[in-house]
Amino acid sequence: MKPIGIFYGSSTGNTKKIAENIKSNLEPGLVDIYDVKYVKISDIEKYENIILGSSTWGEGILQVDFERFLYDVLKFANLKGKKIAIFGTGDSAVYPKSFADSIGIIFEALEGKGVIFVGEFPTEGYEFVSSLSIFGDKFVGLPLDDDSEEEQNKLRIALWTEILKTDMN
Repeated sequence: MKPIGIFYGSSTGNTKKIAENIKSNLEPGLVDIYDVKYVKISDIEKYENIILGSSTWGEGILQVDFERFLYDVLKFANLKGKKIAIFGTGDSAVYPKSFADSIGIIFEALEGKGVIFVGEFPTEGYEFVSSLSIFGDKFVGLPLDDDSEEEQNKLRIALWTEILKTDMN
């Protein structure tokens, strides 16, 4: 498997913790983690396999550092042919109508840039009303809920990283 860059935005530390958990489930020595607050275009362009992660604030708002990263870095980066997986956090109990919308926002922003999206995840087992991160009958990435369904995160991360090991190979 080629090296993987994980790029996350985190205000409270939850998304950072999840990025670290994802890294620990992948092959040791192949994964680098970056806080998007400090990332340049050259940092992301050196990876063929990229994992992006952001929390969803309120009703469908990206984490502030990730929003800057999306429009100031990702928008201008050459991502053609790169495999991209997305994870996002949200609160399905408090914001059931915009659960993990960050995944869908990132996905839509990168459509048309020639990327290869990987890491779809089933919707079964989640309780929410709607989400911008569903296309067809699956999530286009991994949604996690550190507030209302934290006990599910470890298993969901383990299942998702197994999918990524195949998709990113």
